[in-house]
Amino acid sequence: MKTILNLSLCFFIVLWITGCDSKLDLSNPNKLTDSDFWKTEAQFSSALTAVYPLLKNTNTGYYGRTGVRIRNTRGDEFLWRSNTPDIYTLHIFTNSNTNGVIQGIFSACYSGIYRTNLILQKIEETSFSDSFKNQIKGESYFLRGLFYFILAKEFGDVPIRAAASQDPSTFAIKKSPQADVYAQAIGDFTEAGKLLQQTAEVGRPTRGAAFAFLGKIHVYMENWQKAKDILEPLTKAPYTYKLVDDYEWNFDAEHENNEESIFEIPFEDLGGTSVWDNGEDANSAQGTPVGMDYSAAAVGGWFNATISEQALNTLLMEKDKNDSIDYRVRMTAAWDYPGCMYYMKSFQEVFSGANISDAKLIWLLKYQNWQTMTAEDPTARSFINDRAFRFADVLLLLGEIENELGNQSQAINYINQIRERANLNPYSGTTDKMAVKDEIIHQRYVELFKEGERFYDLRRWGILKDAILKADPIRAKNLQEKHEYLPIPAKELQTNTLCEQNPLW
Repeated sequence: MKTILNLSLCFFIVLWITGCDSKLDLSNPNKLTDSDFWKTEAQFSSALTAVYPLLKNTNTGYYGRTGVRIRNTRGDEFLWRSNTPDIYTLHIFTNSNTNGVIQGIFSACYSGIYRTNLILQKIEETSFSDSFKNQIKGESYFLRGLFYFILAKEFGDVPIRAAASQDPSTFAIKKSPQADVYAQAIGDFTEAGKLLQQTAEVGRPTRGAAFAFLGKIHVYMENWQKAKDILEPLTKAPYTYKLVDDYEWNFDAEHENNEESIFEIPFEDLGGTSVWDNGEDANSAQGTPVGMDYSAAAVGGWFNATISEQALNTLLMEKDKNDSIDYRVRMTAAWDYPGCMYYMKSFQEVFSGANISDAKLIWLLKYQNWQTMTAEDPTARSFINDRAFRFADVLLLLGEIENELGNQSQAINYINQIRERANLNPYSGTTDKMAVKDEIIHQRYVELFKEGERFYDLRRWGILKDAILKADPIRAKNLQEKHEYLPIPAKELQTNTLCEQNPLW
């Protein structure tokens, strides 16, 4: 059962914590002040709940529509139409620091950092029970760590804001090196791992989620042994994570929060019907329009992105034990092959008549409502949770870690767990390090397609330029070293006078 947010209270808290009005009439009982508010457990819980919409907001959330597009447009999986300029310029590597979606993600992360900083400061002034304080602090550290991880991953060097302050003299702050930003996230996730429980209310982070993100940061930093020490325990008791029987269960609404899911972003049929507002008041739709970008006009979609032919060829490189198309591929993409279904009809039936030209394209199925609806919702709302971290990712990261540490046999064991679920034969290639790494690269491509990992994998492996050149030589001509990270937004440079642009920009 999905977490139901108290949206009206969230909206009130958001209005308050984004800035205090020094001109408040303290005698007015209808206006809360700083001294009035932080009194009860319910108020702290509401303040914490107000942080979560920043992750899923349609326009600025990292797991909302904008963030999903940012994470997927710069890799080698999709072709994007030019009718969405802020995304298209990212796709073809011609963006500038005035790009609106870059500004949105950047601002949302710092709003989240401000809110969690404020909660962490205020909770220390209370006499609540240790168990309550630990839960509030644990979630706050987790969320702050996630925001800093996003910033370091996307922008590299960014300011570290260690406290929530309304003092204008504290607004200007220099950037910190990416390594320091990662260190901040590591510290936050470490604290979260100490304070959070193994299980939690649906939609909230657990100890395992904190350690999963912590381990991934160490992979990004190539701290292989540390990453192993953190991630390997997630495969054993007392943790109960496992690969679910059906790969497709990870991308539908029916099997949310399953044994494979480590952290999810909930989307639900609550609030109003508009997905374009701030996501934080009672009239805000709590669904997501993500599915519209990837669906065809024939099923009510906006057809902004399709899977490239080169991507499909990569997905089809290996058949399963029965000489059939890999089940993961059939649950990821729809194209004109015998038996293909698309939105509860045959592919050929959907793409006939006026829509026949779109039959030549390759359409995404993952996170789409193709098995339960004949078209996407005309209000652009979908209620499929975003699985922000899956156990399959942990297994593949551990395979990569073991390979880097020289333990190829153990790496292959992790790879084979992924292959077995897909009904593939066990890995039969050579056991030298490069061959095993090539298999890991391929399995991450197929297993995690469109889950926002590919661009960052290519970047950290040092093969981004080669992959883009293979996918689209025109895009590759524009790709420069600076495009590996996003530029500091122009608005930040204007308002934070001590912050400098990233050198390559």
